[in-house]
Amino acid sequence: MLNVVTIPVTVFGQNARVLSCSDTKECVIVDPGGESDRILAACDAGGLRCTAVWLTHAHLDHCAGVRAILKRSELAIVAHPAERVLRERIPEIAAMYGLPANEWPTCPEPTLEIKGGEELHVGKVRAKVLFTPGHSPGHVSFFFPSERLVVSGDALFRGSIGRTDLPGGNHEQLIDSIKRELLTLPDETRVLSGHGGDTTIGEERQSNPFLV
Repeated sequence: MLNVVTIPVTVFGQNARVLSCSDTKECVIVDPGGESDRILAACDAGGLRCTAVWLTHAHLDHCAGVRAILKRSELAIVAHPAERVLRERIPEIAAMYGLPANEWPTCPEPTLEIKGGEELHVGKVRAKVLFTPGHSPGHVSFFFPSERLVVSGDALFRGSIGRTDLPGGNHEQLIDSIKRELLTLPDETRVLSGHGGDTTIGEERQSNPFLV
């Protein structure tokens, strides 16, 4: 069984998550955008052993906390290679938002590159990597078949979709990604988005104004 702890972080209200296997107490951290002490405290509170950081994409609000997490323990970093330029430009992009560049460090490069189709594990729980570009060039989502759950990052939201007006964004590509990789999942699949509340594939298939 997969346990999910959601921790909204930073001024962007981004949903960092700790996903853990109830049998083994192993966990991964998904999209630590900042406030790393809070994220690590959630791991400690559950008596969890963290093995990796998984990134849906590399916008600053999703990965600026990776470096601080790695200061405490050496973890695998799982991410798409096409996001490299975003990982390198975090301080510059933060400054463009009027944020202190020195508080938004670059994100280290992945130790495991993923491009879609790979199988990952949280303890005994299997996840499939779905390639869902459009919001960013190397955006991925993580689907857990046994849990009927997908971590969609900023591809799909409740009643909305990810922005495509940022560098590397592509509206047509995002719509295609959602229809090909996400809307083909079972209706009951719970969608954990990068911002805001949860939804389901069925709900978005029926009522999302960008998709109907």
